[in-house]
Formats: sequence, structure tokens, C-alpha cells
Amino acid sequence: MIEITSPDQFRKKQRTGIPKQIFDRVESVLSEVELRGFEAVQEYSRIFDKFEINTENLKVSEGEIQIAPELISTLEKETIDIVFERVEKIQTSIAKSALAETKEQIGSGYVCFKPRPTERIGIYVPGGVAPLPSSLLMAGITARAAGVKEIIVCTPPQKNGISPAILYVAKKLGIKDIYQIGGAQAIASMTYGLQNLLFKVDMVCGPGNVYVAAAKQLVSSKGIIKIDLVAGPSEVLIIADQSANAQYIAADMLAQAEHGTNSPAILLTNSKELAEKVKKEVEQQLSWLKNNETAIASIRNFSAIVLIDDLDQAIEIANEYAPEHLEVFTKDSERTASKLTTAGAIFINTCESFADYGMSGGNHILPTGGTARFLSGLSVYDFVVRTYIEYMTDEDQAELAQKTSIFADLEGLEAHSNAARLRGVIK
Repeated sequence: MIEITSPDQFRKKQRTGIPKQIFDRVESVLSEVELRGFEAVQEYSRIFDKFEINTENLKVSEGEIQIAPELISTLEKETIDIVFERVEKIQTSIAKSALAETKEQIGSGYVCFKPRPTERIGIYVPGGVAPLPSSLLMAGITARAAGVKEIIVCTPPQKNGISPAILYVAKKLGIKDIYQIGGAQAIASMTYGLQNLLFKVDMVCGPGNVYVAAAKQLVSSKGIIKIDLVAGPSEVLIIADQSANAQYIAADMLAQAEHGTNSPAILLTNSKELAEKVKKEVEQQLSWLKNNETAIASIRNFSAIVLIDDLDQAIEIANEYAPEHLEVFTKDSERTASKLTTAGAIFINTCESFADYGMSGGNHILPTGGTARFLSGLSVYDFVVRTYIEYMTDEDQAELAQKTSIFADLEGLEAHSNAARLRGVIK
């Protein structure tokens, strides 16, 4: 079921990208929504979501939001409240530095790097196979901590209405604009707007299926809108030695594998004994899962147990692979983790399941597919825009006019040179 392989063979394994045909289909959706607006959204909702959307049911009513707390159990509300408090605590702390203004005197003038929250954002909340209120928590709390005032939500329409758990989270966040739109058409709607039904946003965030990911990547590449990141298949890489618990590791790999049929779950270990135990545990635990088709496909086609020479080699491979989730189970896990530099999030002696639901306080919207080499997990920083404010006195301008003119002449920009030279004399 899951192979035990070598580092060389593992390096040959390719992660899945977004196929060209998906981009082509999504490009068509984006173009149609931009051109025809709500009419196109109606058609795509009918085709993809099997839902007849109209101006009456497009937006969730305020009454539905207000009644949501009554439709979930006390224990469910308490659980959401705990997560809310933990994630909010971390993001509020991050906001202190993210929203700090930098100001330095330059000559007799100054330069200021002034932050401000993004004006209006849209959050995509998956709800196709299962509703994900955790995604709204992660994005919504973070945006609010940054000071974002206007937040809208798009989530796929459901025959029995939007999940009351999602609506409960929205109520806690003070979000009133929730639209029943899913897939690429939701990203298009938030990007271009829908006449007077839905006004366009400045940024779109939140995970989604491959069509949502493709749509986010396309609108971002066009320079129309800012996005958080493009989330590909979720993934975990685990570093473990002979001291690790094989049962835990197998469970963590399967927890990741059930995310999708192409979600990699990788174990790097220098212990052949542990490798054999984990292989046996994976197969045994798979047989216990009631809905194991997705996990089976992922384990068979995209996962592996890699036998390495030592932990230094594991660290090298992990930093090269740059996984979304990186778990460490070694005799001295903190020391091992201190050498790891490239991952969406690193978990020391614990599993990412806690993080998926905010129990550890972090954020589960993380870079995938090796993009952790240059991207970070979602935080207040993503919702902050910074502006340079530069002030120069007449004296400074006169002093620097000649040198500025020389630099402009060096680049052959005559008008630039003239603009500086004119300020060479204090009037």
C-alpha cells in the first residue's frame, strides 16, 4: 500500500500542479462573470452546484445569521469560542509589529513607512464536500486583527442552507455579507463585483478546490486583486527516529491523506524498524476508516516512507522539499526543529490536526507545493498595506540636486535630470 523507498527515489516523486485544462476552464468562467455578471453566476451555480440562485437567495439573510447559535450545540459553540480566543490572541500580538510605523530622519527631512489595513476583503469558505468554519475563523480573525473593516464571505450554496457553524463564526466576527456562491465564479464575483448585488474587494483569501486555486492564481497574475496564497494539495512531511510512536505517525499521515487523493504524507526516518512499524500501522488504521477511499488513493500514489542515513540528511531533504506541514518526533525534537528553515508550519512532538482547528493558536492557511521557500502562512501582515511618505527640505533638495541630476543623466533621463536641477537653488 505505502512504499518504503530511498531518498533518491523520493526526490523523483513529482508534486501535482494545476493542469492546463483547469486553467482554461477557469479562465472562461472569469471572463464570463466579468462580461455578464450575475447572469453568468446563475448559470455556473446551476451547472456546478445544482443550485438555482436568484437575487432573493444570493445573500444569507440577517435572520439566518442571528438564529445560527440556536442551531448548534453548546459544546460546539464552546469549542469554536476556544479556538476563536486562541487564534485571536496570536494575531493580536502579531498586529503590534505588523501595524507599527517606521519613521527615520534622513538629512533634515524624513522617510516614513506607514501601514494601513486593506480596505475591503473577500473570504472564500469551502463548503462542497463538508463546510469548513475553521477556514473562516483563520482568515476572519486575522483580518479583523489587522483592522480590516469590510469583510464579505462567499461559500458554496447548500440545499439545506449554509452551515450554522459557519454562520455562528460570521456572527462572532461581525460579518453580515455572506453570499451563496462557490467555485471559480465566487472568486470572479469578488474580483469584478456583480453590479449592485456584490461590490468588488481589494483582496481575496481562503482555501478552496483546484478551480478556486486556479481562479485565485489567474486574477492575481492579471494584477487585478491581491490574494493570500494559492493552496495546492495539502501535505505533511514527518521526521522521526527510533524513539517515535509508530501509531501516532501513521495516524498523522492518514489525517493528511484524507484531505485529498493527491495529498502527500511523507515520513523520513533513519530507523528501519520504525519504518516497518509505520507501514503496518498505516495499513491497519486504513482498514478502520469508514470513508477511506480518498486516503487510500493518497497513500498509494503520493505518499512514502523514506529511509535516510541520519537526521542531518532528513533536515536537508525537508528544507529542500519545503512542506506545508512539518512534524518532528526525535529524541531531541526542539534541537532538530531548530535546524529546519523551510516549511509552512513546524510541529514539535505534536500533530497538525490541532493546528487545523486552531487549538494550537496558529493559522492553517499555509503555503503548499514547496512555496514555503518564499511564502508565509496567513497572518496580519497579509492584510496590511504600507505607504512610503518622504519629506525633503528645500536645503536638502538644493544640496542633492546636482548628484541626482548626474544619476539621471547616467540613465539617459533628461526630464528627471531637469526636475532635480531646477531645485538646485534655494529660492
